[in-house]
Amino acid sequence: MASKSSKTKRIRQNKKKPNKRNLKADMKRIQRNAEILKELASGNNA
Repeated sequence: MASKSSKTKRIRQNKKKPNKRNLKADMKRIQRNAEILKELASGNNA
């Protein structure tokens, strides 16, 4: 039988996995939004 600390470690690793994918998707979305805002800002000023 596994110790309590090793069980806790496994649970935390499993919780971290799906969150990592979401963070990457959020970063891509944020970067795309920033690029669009820059384009719009430069278009309005020019």
